[in-house]
Amino acid sequence: MFKQNTESEEAVVIIPEIYGINQYIRDWEDFFKDQGYEPFCVDLSGRNHVYGYSESNEAYHDFTTDIGFDRFKQIEIYINELKSYYKKIFVFGSSVGATIAWRLTESGCCDGMIGYYGSRIRDYLEVNPVCPCLLVFSGQEKSFELQSIIPQLEQKDKVEMLVLPAKHGFADPHGKDFHEQSGKKALDVVKCFLRELEKSDKI
Repeated sequence: MFKQNTESEEAVVIIPEIYGINQYIRDWEDFFKDQGYEPFCVDLSGRNHVYGYSESNEAYHDFTTDIGFDRFKQIEIYINELKSYYKKIFVFGSSVGATIAWRLTESGCCDGMIGYYGSRIRDYLEVNPVCPCLLVFSGQEKSFELQSIIPQLEQKDKVEMLVLPAKHGFADPHGKDFHEQSGKKALDVVKCFLRELEKSDKI
């Protein structure tokens, strides 16, 4: 791993959904560049393969069979390599990527975490982050009852949450469940969260 040819002293490691590094993830890459961060997208499959949204069953099967949420261990090594080149490393994850990012927050390898609709965080509520975390959830989850985990997350000192009245995938303008208003609201909160992190560094 090496530093990109930029002036940025802060990097963001972007962990994708089951579909791989598709246009939605590339959009996040552009967003973080515009905010002054150097983005690094993680290819979870190691094959640089991108699934279409119509291939969700195959993509999910391949994730659970070949990748899994324990992939955070390899990404932690990846982040520690980046620390040689950057003063701050943040992680961003979407869906399964958010749950993987969540599991990284206990070790101290990253300086902040942003996760979008990481519904499987419910399986890792024992995690106690040592860095600031912003968890953005969709209020209309099919797979579980979000309200059942909120009290436990609220007890964690480093965790900030935002729940929006939209479906899983609401922030993806290329997907069928895109919700423009919720996507914009979440992005505004992300920008505010990043500004607060910058301010806390200067105190």
